[in-house]
Amino acid sequence: MRPQEYQMMVYWSDEDQAYLVEVPDLPGCMADGKTRQEAIANAEMIIQEWVETAHELGRTIPPPGGRFLTVTEAAQRLGLGVAMVRRYCANGKIAGQKIGRDWAIRQRDVEAFAAIPRHSGRPSLHYIQHRQGANIIADKPAEKGP
Repeated sequence: MRPQEYQMMVYWSDEDQAYLVEVPDLPGCMADGKTRQEAIANAEMIIQEWVETAHELGRTIPPPGGRFLTVTEAAQRLGLGVAMVRRYCANGKIAGQKIGRDWAIRQRDVEAFAAIPRHSGRPSLHYIQHRQGANIIADKPAEKGP
């Protein structure tokens, strides 16, 4: 596998005064640099070394796992607020990886979460019909005939 096949998460670290790169698919695989370009070049070298070392030790080398989304991207796709997506990640309701100060979430995990039926907090249509004793379609009273 080529290093470029793995997704890299690049962010600035005030603490280190450098750009940091994490490779979520390869546990512990990180690099840094004074510029984004330097950090990415260093990460590509580190990915190659990580894969070579794992191969020499007879360990499994994880294949690239697909595209990661930022919390903002995931929130937009799910129709939720950014804070709610962060809360779901922290609680384990959405599978995410902590990268720097925020979360990275696989696109397939966002899609899986979106497919799970949710309760909106509003009473169901069936409940409303029962309470009002009326024919309701899409939360509107049905028109009565002549």
